[in-house]
Amino acid sequence: MDLDDIQELFFIVSIKHVPSIMQLGILSHNNARVPGVTFAPIDNPKVQELRKNKKIPGTNKCLHDYSNLYFDAHNPMLSAVRNRNDSICVLRIEKDVLLTQGVIITDQNASRDCWFKPVTEGLALLNSVVYFL
Repeated sequence: MDLDDIQELFFIVSIKHVPSIMQLGILSHNNARVPGVTFAPIDNPKVQELRKNKKIPGTNKCLHDYSNLYFDAHNPMLSAVRNRNDSICVLRIEKDVLLTQGVIITDQNASRDCWFKPVTEGLALLNSVVYFL
C-alpha cells in the first residue's frame, strides 16, 4: 500500500476533548496529562496499563508519548466504546500527517506483540494502526 491508497485517518476520542484538540491539536497520553487540559479517557484502563511502559524500538520513547490514529474507524477500539456513543466522536484526519517526521506504523494493536516501522518501511506492510508524535 502507498499514500495514494489512503483517503484519511481517524482519531477516536471523547467529545469533551474536541475544544482542546481544536486549540492544541491531538495530544499523546503523556502530553494530555498537563495542567489546563481536560483528560477524559475513553479507553480500557487495563489495556492502557499494558501500553504505558511499552518502548518503541529505535527511539527513546514509550507508546504513551505518541497519539494513535487508525486507518479504519470501524475497529476494535470503536467497538469497545460503542456503549458510549453519546459521548465519543470519530475525527477525520488528513492523510498528510503521515508525512510528519517521527510517524510510526504498527501491524496491529500496539498493546499486543507487534512491529513498529517508520512510514517509509511500514506503509507497504500497513494493517490498521498508526502512531505519530
